[in-house]
Amino acid sequence: MHFRTGTTDDAELIAALHTESWQTAYAGIMPATYLNGPLQEVRRAIWTTRLSSSTLESVGENSVLLVVAVEGIALQGFVYLFLQPDGRVLLENLHVLPTRKRSGIGRQLMRHAFTWAAAHHSGKAIYLEVLRDNAPAIGFYERSGGQATREFVEGFPAGFELPVVEYTWSPDAVQALAYTGVTPDLLAP
Repeated sequence: MHFRTGTTDDAELIAALHTESWQTAYAGIMPATYLNGPLQEVRRAIWTTRLSSSTLESVGENSVLLVVAVEGIALQGFVYLFLQPDGRVLLENLHVLPTRKRSGIGRQLMRHAFTWAAAHHSGKAIYLEVLRDNAPAIGFYERSGGQATREFVEGFPAGFELPVVEYTWSPDAVQALAYTGVTPDLLAP
């Protein structure tokens, strides 16, 4: 398994993995018409925009991180996070191929993310938002030291609403989870 910084060239593979992850994890939680509809195209548009050179230039150095896990040439997972205006770091996406869950890839991706945040945004908390009914993800985040800090209902553009839980890692927790097994090249700007 190789971990590296994601690039514009990864957009299509990330969109496909993101779609497959949602279709698997959210089956029975989100409407099937949404999961089996234009989700792939929506994910492709999101990742193409996020990874465009103009977007990456506009967000500023060390404000965003994308790490991909690759085995051979096959994408196995990815993590994407960025600095928020309120000073916290949002872990926006953490996805692993459904067939590779519980293999340690997610844990390694989180370590890369926390190491980057500790190096570039010392003293900042990391948070994420997860659907309340996504019990496997919630279990993973709680085992990783995340603390439930807020609950709310999120409206989705496709016209449905779902309950969400915010999990937060304090700056001390970020430091504690950082650096283990991370290569220095991923810390470079």
